[in-house]
Amino acid sequence: MLSSEIDDFGGGEGVSRTHRGGSVRSRVVRGAVRALAKPVVGAWMARPDLAWPLSVVDGAASLLPKPSGAQYVDVDLGACSAEWIRAEGRSTKRAVLYLHGGAFLMCGLNTHRSLAVSLSDRADGAVLSVDYRMLPNAPIAHAVDDAVRGYEWLCEKGYRGEDIVVAGDSAGGYLSFMTALAIAESDLPRPAGIVALSPLVDLDSDRRAEHDMQAACPMFPGSAVQSLVRYIEGTHTRLTVDGEPGPLMCPLDNDLSVLPPVMIHAGHDELLRSDAESMARAVREAGVSCDLHLWRHQVHAFPVFADSVPESRRALAEAGRFVQSVTDTTGRAQRSVVTPISRYVSDSAVA
Repeated sequence: MLSSEIDDFGGGEGVSRTHRGGSVRSRVVRGAVRALAKPVVGAWMARPDLAWPLSVVDGAASLLPKPSGAQYVDVDLGACSAEWIRAEGRSTKRAVLYLHGGAFLMCGLNTHRSLAVSLSDRADGAVLSVDYRMLPNAPIAHAVDDAVRGYEWLCEKGYRGEDIVVAGDSAGGYLSFMTALAIAESDLPRPAGIVALSPLVDLDSDRRAEHDMQAACPMFPGSAVQSLVRYIEGTHTRLTVDGEPGPLMCPLDNDLSVLPPVMIHAGHDELLRSDAESMARAVREAGVSCDLHLWRHQVHAFPVFADSVPESRRALAEAGRFVQSVTDTTGRAQRSVVTPISRYVSDSAVA
């Protein structure tokens, strides 16, 4: 089902695997994304200055029933909200801090709730999904602050760094790395690991390389990321943090040796494959273990479709095993974790 090899760059080991894909359901999703999403992305690229109703994406997702067999609690993080999620029968001994994708512009708790439940199930832990502040109203630095606040909340509930994995897809993958780097500069304990799904990591418009598979990407036109980066750069010129222009940083430009073990998943022919490969190489060269999984014939951030696509379920299963392995509590002293009171959504409640 896959080919794999062990890569070693500068002391940081990791497994690189290319998984076969192309199930019937993944082809259906791929075709739908190419027919529906790609033209919309192209239209946005042509006029990003227009008042696009991006909030309607998460708003529409809010009309869907919450996945059954899970517990949900609303959490107030101060500057933003979050949702505490635990799949039925799953442990609270480990936690995942989840940061949704959406190009820093859209999506939220509703669009990514099903993914969070699936990750909770496969990781045998709870998930704190953060509804961080987004462009164009807040700089990306504020999104990182919100994510760090979510991490602090977990620590306040009794979780240790070795019990927590930071995860995210697309723009949330960027935030996962930047959050871990921000934590390293604080007094907070280092997380146990990072899971990044189709991460966007290179925000340097002068450095971005043309992707040799960009014509095959079913979601993004070839210059989509460059257009997004230019938009972000322009937006940041008018946003301030402590009275100064909001900083726009790139994970690749930081000291990655402070990161915990990393797992990255991406589509083999998606536009952000180059970001996934660049980050994996940089992490390994910094001496940190990084597993890279590339999946053939899958769309950008394909694990979001775990409810219907078998390759998405397999990718999340890999991620869940990784979360469990880096947070293995065998032999550790027991500690008290105070979790919030949950609203349990049963099958009958959703039916």
